Amino acid sequence: MRGTSFLVAIALLVVQAPAVALERSLEASLLRLDPETRFHQLCDIETMRRISAANGALHPDRMVMDAEREAELSGDEIIGRGAAIRSGGRWYRLTFRCRATSDRLTVLELNYRIGAAIPESRWDEIGLWR
Repeated sequence: MRGTSFLVAIALLVVQAPAVALERSLEASLLRLDPETRFHQLCDIETMRRISAANGALHPDRMVMDAEREAELSGDEIIGRGAAIRSGGRWYRLTFRCRATSDRLTVLELNYRIGAAIPESRWDEIGLWR
């Protein structure tokens, strides 16, 4: 799991900080990371933001990019065919494609699809938690 504590801190900022302050704080935090980790975190954060905005039922507080299958990084794009998001204490399958600027600070394109709930009996096996 890449930068879980960082993601938790950013997720809390999303909830608690005003939008303008968040953007400055988020960018400063992301710039402290190596480019690959920054890219993963940027796509995690933006995916959760968009799901919360677009889907009234789900408000994810965690995302695991490599839950059931390792995400594929190619140039300025990450493709996840085995990701998971957590909302309301349940994990859901997620596939996504995220393309970003070369500095890894702006998402240019993001597509995602939320799948079925992942049975709790599989959580330990694939690295998910309560």
